[in-house]
Amino acid sequence: MDSVAGDLIFKLIFSAERSKEMLIHLLNSVIDPEGKSIKDVTIRKTELIPEYVGGKEIRLDVLAEASDKRVINVEIQRKKKENFIKRSLFHWSELYFQQLPKGGDFIDLHQTVCINILEESLFKDNRFWHTYHMREDETHELLTDDEEIHFLELRKMKKFDKDSPVTWWLEFIKDPHSEVVKQIGEFEPVIKEAVKMFDYVTSDPQMKEFIRIREDGLHDYNSDINSAERRGIAKGIEQGIEQGIEQGIEQGITRGELRKARETALNALSMGLSPEQISKLTGLSLKEIESLK
Repeated sequence: MDSVAGDLIFKLIFSAERSKEMLIHLLNSVIDPEGKSIKDVTIRKTELIPEYVGGKEIRLDVLAEASDKRVINVEIQRKKKENFIKRSLFHWSELYFQQLPKGGDFIDLHQTVCINILEESLFKDNRFWHTYHMREDETHELLTDDEEIHFLELRKMKKFDKDSPVTWWLEFIKDPHSEVVKQIGEFEPVIKEAVKMFDYVTSDPQMKEFIRIREDGLHDYNSDINSAERRGIAKGIEQGIEQGIEQGIEQGITRGELRKARETALNALSMGLSPEQISKLTGLSLKEIESLK
């Protein structure tokens, strides 16, 4: 799916009541591909609040409760984020905690599963699928299956496996209209139905406008972030120059001379000159030049 609107379209497709069969198939492909233990789910509704439409960085996910009370969350993450693993643990703990009403009994806590589908790679190995539980360090004995977290990395999944339904869905998420998805649809009706649902969602005029607003919001948000970063860098350089000037004055160098030397050094760094070359050129110490970096 388009990297900007893909998370939004995913949510709109799989959170619809008419898509329940597709969602169950997707969940079973990750959690229980052999036994297909999820027979039915209740899709928990989440509102499309103004912050979502405006493109601010909030979570876009599908939350469901299986008929056996398991809580399952599916999220597509478009861009790599700092501390994503801790973020995922935090969201898992939120869902686990929310099951217990005030005065409730711990026996009412059920398995909570988080499925993270990532467009950018998170782990250093070549495996596209990582699953985590709580286990004893030495014996690897499972403490409890209440915690289960999956990370599925799209870039590492090179080709689909006819015997692995999760790879069918990852291909669909990559590009619903690819030749590969068309091939999968020839033997798996639920994927073919998912493509029809994708076309239905993206062809609706109101939905097109909604997606456009979402894209504009994300572009504006990213532009604002980049502008703020550039302003911060410029301010940091200015403060560094001022600090160096004060130090230089203490050493008997005029303010104008030191400012000119530091500005020359900055230009030389941008041109790729080495600190040693710049030191000879400007008379600045290597320490001062390193501080400019």
